[in-house]
Amino acid sequence: MAIRHGSLAILAASVLLSGALLLRPLDARPQSSGGAAKIATVDMPKVLDRLNENADWEMRIGALSRSIAEEFQARQANLEAKIKELEALTDPAEQSAMREQLALERLRFEEWGRLKQMELDRERSLKWQTLYRAIRDEATRLAEGEGYEVVLVNDSLGPININRESELSQEQQVRIQIESRRLLFAAKATDITEQLVVRMNNARAVRP
Repeated sequence: MAIRHGSLAILAASVLLSGALLLRPLDARPQSSGGAAKIATVDMPKVLDRLNENADWEMRIGALSRSIAEEFQARQANLEAKIKELEALTDPAEQSAMREQLALERLRFEEWGRLKQMELDRERSLKWQTLYRAIRDEATRLAEGEGYEVVLVNDSLGPININRESELSQEQQVRIQIESRRLLFAAKATDITEQLVVRMNNARAVRP
């Protein structure tokens, strides 16, 4: 019994110590340099909205989407024309052959649509991966140049939104958004969003 009480005491002490560390402000945590960490924050939605590279990607993906839509309409019109041809046929043998041809073309049309949807999804995925790497790398260079030890995404800025068409309850939506956030407050002086956007757009302008 004494051993059990001792274990409980050690556990309680560990919990209290962990709580004290979590409640301690970021600037008060021990640093290897012996001083407070120099912290910067970034408004990620604002960065993405103002990046020229993001606009370039949107133009590229928009052009691809329009091209696919135009081809879709042409293929659909061709299929509808053949359906009308089938309706005009009177010979049973010709009708049977046309039905088989139409069934095959429908399958090809569906497969084409699936592949094009995958192509669009791949492009959007590549866009976000590329933008994230570019933002991370430029933020790293900015931090190293200005002496910031930590750069945080300020996720406390946006409102809590509710989608009334979602299958999730409003409570679930709110809780998920709250629980996914990591920052409650950041002083305006820590914000380097403007510097980051200017640096990235300037770098984009000189890139071939």
